[in-house]
Amino acid sequence: MKYKTTLLLLAVGMFSGLQAGETMTASSKGVEAAVNKEDTRSIYDKIWGLATLYKDDNNSVLQEFALQGRMQLQYGLGDSDQGSYGTEDRPEEVLWGDVEVRRWRLGFKSKWFRQFKFEGQIDVSPNFDPEFYGKIYDLNVTWAPSDAFNIGVGKYKANMFSVEQATSSKEILTFERTLLSNSLFTGELTGMRINGKVNNIIYTIGVYAGDDRREFSEFNAGAVIQAGVGYDLTSATGFDKAIVKFDFQNSTEGGQAGNFGANFESGYSFNSTWEKGRFGLYTDVLGGVGRDAQSDVFGFHVIPSYYIAPSLQLVGRYQFANSSGQDGLRLQSRYERLASELTDGGRGDQYQAVYVGLNYYLYGHKLKLMAGAEYHTMAGGGDGGDFDGITGLIGLRMFF
Repeated sequence: MKYKTTLLLLAVGMFSGLQAGETMTASSKGVEAAVNKEDTRSIYDKIWGLATLYKDDNNSVLQEFALQGRMQLQYGLGDSDQGSYGTEDRPEEVLWGDVEVRRWRLGFKSKWFRQFKFEGQIDVSPNFDPEFYGKIYDLNVTWAPSDAFNIGVGKYKANMFSVEQATSSKEILTFERTLLSNSLFTGELTGMRINGKVNNIIYTIGVYAGDDRREFSEFNAGAVIQAGVGYDLTSATGFDKAIVKFDFQNSTEGGQAGNFGANFESGYSFNSTWEKGRFGLYTDVLGGVGRDAQSDVFGFHVIPSYYIAPSLQLVGRYQFANSSGQDGLRLQSRYERLASELTDGGRGDQYQAVYVGLNYYLYGHKLKLMAGAEYHTMAGGGDGGDFDGITGLIGLRMFF
């Protein structure tokens, strides 16, 4: 069955018709609070509530068992001085006709013995090719006796590094993360993680096997270590949310299966999150120490946002990345690197991009429409060349 671009547009119109005028603020808490209004509860809460198969806080063994999943559809079109590109150039196995299935995940989550969480998800192959199941995205168990101490083991997205990776794709404000954030990302890995908050101090520790496999690690490719410490400034500043954090990442070996972040021996990120009323701001200064032929990289990005209407959010982003050596950066693979006349592999020494978008929330982050455009430029050196282009995107994102 062939799906056309109109499928996405029809979905936009259908879900827009369900909207019931909820009130939004810039903070995630405010976004989710909007669904508590009486006029949306009868529509959205009942539908999303079907995912909870069992819930009983008085049961001493099993308190909750629910299904979880996410579906993210998008269509992109771009043009550059090195040719055009777009969704139609993506691999056939991720397309429904003209629409890309950006993410499709299904799984479960559960709470046991009042202190344990057991959850997992798989990536679903959009066209069931070669089969329905793509890979295990995450599968882990966590002991959480208090806010001060949580410890878990299993397979995780190794996201305890940088503000963008720490923010789930369910809640990111842009279609794609920044070039440096993606370059330093290490994948979905098997390991152990500890995190908590003591007074205003936030800490995170993750130790993972270095190979990103379809299921679990084979423990033959070194380790990835992530650690971070932050401070919650919310009460001191009067903001709805104010956090500053420093993250560090180390990869002990290069060439790990599926682990693109292994090109870097280590990485660092000094990031912050600020939310007040309708306004929000994310900042990140980050970099990586290259391994072997990979040059060191450095950059930063800022992501401001503002609710121009109760459910309509304006989002901007500026990102800058620089490489210490020739061709140490590479254009993002999802769209830019697909330019029809690209002959240099999309490599260069300095990258900049400006994004402007609108997010329309029908049920907080659980159901939203997105539209945006990003201008990108890469300055080439060595064997690389210059790139100058713009990408436009529309999409539908939902999770339960």
